[in-house]
Amino acid sequence: ENPPRKQLDTHMLATLVFPAAYSPSPFASLAAARLRTAAAPAMSELSLAATVVRDVSALPTMYALMSLNEYMTHRYFQHLEFNRPESLPWVKSLVERVAGVPAAEQRVPGDGHVEHHAETYDDMSLKNDERWRANKASQSLDDDYYRGTAFHWSATIIMTVQMLPSVLPTYALMGWSLPETFAILLPSMLLHAVVWNAIHPPMHGLPPVALTDGFGTGPGVAGGKAFSEWLIGTRYAHWIFENHMG
Repeated sequence: ENPPRKQLDTHMLATLVFPAAYSPSPFASLAAARLRTAAAPAMSELSLAATVVRDVSALPTMYALMSLNEYMTHRYFQHLEFNRPESLPWVKSLVERVAGVPAAEQRVPGDGHVEHHAETYDDMSLKNDERWRANKASQSLDDDYYRGTAFHWSATIIMTVQMLPSVLPTYALMGWSLPETFAILLPSMLLHAVVWNAIHPPMHGLPPVALTDGFGTGPGVAGGKAFSEWLIGTRYAHWIFENHMG
């Protein structure tokens, strides 16, 4: 028996409506496309902003990491605080596990920095009397023309290596590639050395450092003497001098 026409019409309507109800409408597809189009510029703007922040913070971040490294080196190595039994026990424990050197036997020799302090008066001039020159501390500096004031090439290399454990992961998280990171790190190390060597030895009455000894502005550097004299006369150098006294 043929179904009534009304029932047939209902079945046909359902066949048309149900698939349409569960498929994206033209309006929904259009709205989704518009959302994607609107989101693309927003994501692009966010990416641009993040890149700008990363680029602007590259040098301040390097300065902060260099300052931290210099503080740790100055305190624990140059001033020999590492040699105190209670100093940095976790580092000594790590060295003992890795290298097998008992913590009680771990000592650093220093680099003449303590002797340099002992040789310096409060006004930054250096002792040079016979009594001082006969002292072992004074004699330990005799092999160094700059008497512990210069940043020698060896010190620049050591500091660069010291920087790697903090710089590499930090700049990787910031999105810098390894070559880009070294392109920021190495010039920063050289700038640090040249500024140090142009200011610190003359601060103690010694000449700027020659290129044979470190990255400096001494003999053999075109315009080096003029640069050093200009730098020493700046407010920055004056601030360094004032904070170095005493």
